[in-house]
Amino acid sequence: MAHCVLDDVAHPAAQADVHDGVILRIERDHQRQRAVSQTIDAPSGHVGHSGPISSELRERDASNLTRSAWARSIHRVSKRATWGVVSLGLLLGCGGCKPEPEAASVSTPPATADDAPAQALTPVTAEARDTAVPVVAGLGEDARKARVSAQTALLGDALFEDNDGQSVPWISPQATALTPADGEEVLDDSLLDSLPGSSGLVGSEVATRHVNGNALGIYQPLTIASADAKPLEPFYAALRALEAGNDPDGKVRVLMYGASHTDADIYTHYLRAYLRERFGDGGHGFVHIAKPWRWYGHVEMLTEGFKDWKTEHAQRRKGREDGFYGLIGVSLAATKSRAFGRVSHRDGSVGSNYEIHYLEQPKGGSFKVLVDGAHHAKVSTRGAAFGPGYFAIDLPEGAHTIEVQPIGNGEVRLFGMSVERDTSGVVVDTLGIGGTRASNMLKWAPEVWYDNVRRRNPDLITLAYGTNEANSGISESTYRERLTGVLTRLKEAAPQAACLLVGPGDFPKKGEDGTYGPRESTSYILRAQREIALEMGCAFWDLRAFMGGEMSMTQWATATPPMAKEDHIHFTRRGYVRVGMGMVDAMMAGFDDHDVLSAKAP
Repeated sequence: MAHCVLDDVAHPAAQADVHDGVILRIERDHQRQRAVSQTIDAPSGHVGHSGPISSELRERDASNLTRSAWARSIHRVSKRATWGVVSLGLLLGCGGCKPEPEAASVSTPPATADDAPAQALTPVTAEARDTAVPVVAGLGEDARKARVSAQTALLGDALFEDNDGQSVPWISPQATALTPADGEEVLDDSLLDSLPGSSGLVGSEVATRHVNGNALGIYQPLTIASADAKPLEPFYAALRALEAGNDPDGKVRVLMYGASHTDADIYTHYLRAYLRERFGDGGHGFVHIAKPWRWYGHVEMLTEGFKDWKTEHAQRRKGREDGFYGLIGVSLAATKSRAFGRVSHRDGSVGSNYEIHYLEQPKGGSFKVLVDGAHHAKVSTRGAAFGPGYFAIDLPEGAHTIEVQPIGNGEVRLFGMSVERDTSGVVVDTLGIGGTRASNMLKWAPEVWYDNVRRRNPDLITLAYGTNEANSGISESTYRERLTGVLTRLKEAAPQAACLLVGPGDFPKKGEDGTYGPRESTSYILRAQREIALEMGCAFWDLRAFMGGEMSMTQWATATPPMAKEDHIHFTRRGYVRVGMGMVDAMMAGFDDHDVLSAKAP
């Protein structure tokens, strides 16, 4: 019999046969607190290499994860759950339901660009591993398989869990030095390093890490307006129709808007890979046809061409303020024939149906379309008035390369290109702009943007903003007014689509003395998002709570392996995968009708 430990009192009611085999334990939180305390007690109050925590925050920071998880575990259990699962300390997809660092008996995975080197990964003993409870004991086989498939797409063999929910691999809680191999510098992933604020180097001092990065993340269900509310039902209904072969066009589409977290296309690709494993691969989704910024790129699509294009969006000071920015909110304009944009498949992805989005305008120029290096068509963007234009390319399925080349007879202004397959399945559009805010969507010309959105015909739209707003000095009242306006526009553009708001992660404020403290603005941004989402019929997912609450970013940034960057804003590749796991587990709990894990009312 499994026991659920509440303040060190064992309650036999938490047996293995309750609620589809979900076994819930709080013991993990006590171990998490001890692991966090090890870090806080490091010499000079430093947390790894990313900077000291102010002394008045140490005690709170050391117990923050435990207290926040404890409070949520008492509050947020489904009404249909038995008393034995009131202590919902579940870390589904977040390393939970087992004692703190347990490992599968596997060889140490190869080091990746933004994970700790192989020699720093120390699996625990098989004896400790044998006491583990499967993380995903309550999920069906198809969901567990999809979770592993999505992890594999982004992490290779260095998974969090296997098909049975066993951790693969866990990291020892002992302090491990982040030591470069063969004297080389440890570099973070090049794409993530290029995001504004990221550093790229571990630092001049070798850090001692005490926190198990693979153990971070506390399962957070979606927040909904009431027990009877079903904000994601349009999305779930579309998935059910797709499964049954009754979807009108054989596609379920998801539009994912956000800032740099979204632009990195890692947590978004986790959702893409998860859904395609369960419901079929409908194609990659929407991409830029050339690079709007040098670091732009998607996980399985290569985009080339940057010079001679003018990037414009609502936050670009030198850009036009006409609002003609297209689906993503970013346009690329060129007048010279030497400009080019090229998109090609990689990592085994394929496509057959491509559609280029552009601005039709008076005096618009023309561009050539090349398919796999050969001339395919000439497209004129000239029209009687400003408006959306589209050019479709249907090909036999394959790993094609699509290239555009302005002819030089006028301005060509492009919005991007959709990439889909003939097969039925799910399509996820990653629509991120680094450094942007949700309110910038209010500056997008509706006559173009609405049409682009309707062309994509989404079943779900997600918005992941808030970090940049929290750093902007905006008042809560102004933020509420603008966010309400954004959601109103979304409802007008796609009234059939479900909507989900993803709150910002923890974003501590660095003081002049180098110590980190809470950023109060993040709290009112989260509060406003949650309340407005529910008022507008959307669901809300709290990323900061998933991370562990206020000041939890310090743990993510100093863990082994590191789960966040030194800037205390962005995540590492592995950290983004963990975020994707937590978000998708919460999203799909309602579809799978899981009583314990499903959404909650505030």
